[in-house]
Amino acid sequence: MTGAPETTAAPPRLITSLLATSLLGRLPQAMSALALVRIVVDSGGGYAFAGALSGGYVIASTVGTPLLGRMVDRSGRPRAVLVGAAALSTAALLGLAALVTAVPAAAFACSLVAGFAFPPLEPTLRSLWPRIAGGRSLARLFSADAAAQEVLFILGPLLAVGAAAAFGATGGVLVMAAAGLVGTGLFCAHRLLRPVPAPAAHAGDHPSALRTRAVRTLLVAQVTAGLPIGVLTISAARLATLGGVPALNGWALAFNAGGALTGALLVARFPLRSAPERSLRVLLLLLAALYLPTSVFGLTPVLWLVGAYVAGLTLPPLLTQVFSITARATPEGALTEANGWVISAFGVGIGAGTAVAGVLAGAAGSGGATIAVLGASALAAAGATVASPTRLR
Repeated sequence: MTGAPETTAAPPRLITSLLATSLLGRLPQAMSALALVRIVVDSGGGYAFAGALSGGYVIASTVGTPLLGRMVDRSGRPRAVLVGAAALSTAALLGLAALVTAVPAAAFACSLVAGFAFPPLEPTLRSLWPRIAGGRSLARLFSADAAAQEVLFILGPLLAVGAAAAFGATGGVLVMAAAGLVGTGLFCAHRLLRPVPAPAAHAGDHPSALRTRAVRTLLVAQVTAGLPIGVLTISAARLATLGGVPALNGWALAFNAGGALTGALLVARFPLRSAPERSLRVLLLLLAALYLPTSVFGLTPVLWLVGAYVAGLTLPPLLTQVFSITARATPEGALTEANGWVISAFGVGIGAGTAVAGVLAGAAGSGGATIAVLGASALAAAGATVASPTRLR
């Protein structure tokens, strides 16, 4: 069966603290793109390897997240899965920091392990919300979650820049490792994190969330939505190189997240009236169009930053619709996995955008970065054609 599971009321302070601990644990996701690019570039490496390292981490996490989410659903023991994953991911990040200049191939392998083992905090949290609230309260929780995540993605790039300035090229990666381990521990200690419903006796009673057509359609939409955002990491780094101000790339990503925070606050205050299945296509088309100005490197840095801010506006409303559809269309026993796949698809788009843009920028400079932005926006628009209301119901 589908639909929201039985809900239980929770005090707002407990909901706030649960969200806060998950955000601390998810801080490495907000820092990874810039921290992994900076650890390479600041050590004298090239953009191609930087893009491969960052993209490899993100893509590996998109593979690990739904698989670890399925482990949570099947075992009913989220704490055990999360703690074990956090320990392995932290160890791999420390290995990456130690080997990035001495043995680049080993550092790349560490990035894959760290990404794959990143604890599935976000899908676990998103599967908890329907058990905590329902109806309009659930929609507000999704909106608040999106707003808080954008605050995270404002602070993450700035923290990566500050850590690199304070502790050297490896500083951002070391802070990533510490935040992920501490945040996961606090999340697992929270009283609202309860065991998930008892798994069925037979594996056949827990079919994969991918058997749901709405989930498969959301995967396509999420991959294409992530492409322009992944490209922004490299195009912002290119802007910083052209301007001779390394901190510009951190500010560009922070401005983009600031626009997304504005979008999250607006959708929380003025919820969309149309059904999520109908709104998603329009929002994805808007996202594709709003990233186009970031392909113009002839703009002054101020105008480019404004373009990055405006580009972020539609992402939280889009994600709010995505997770509303996921909660309504997925059986409860597969909800953590479904959220994992949907989150992972977005990460695949981000990682692929970063990796391809890194190669293009390394080969053709600003022209290559421009091509990457235009191509990513075109593919996002194409993805909107797949996300029809019929397929999402």
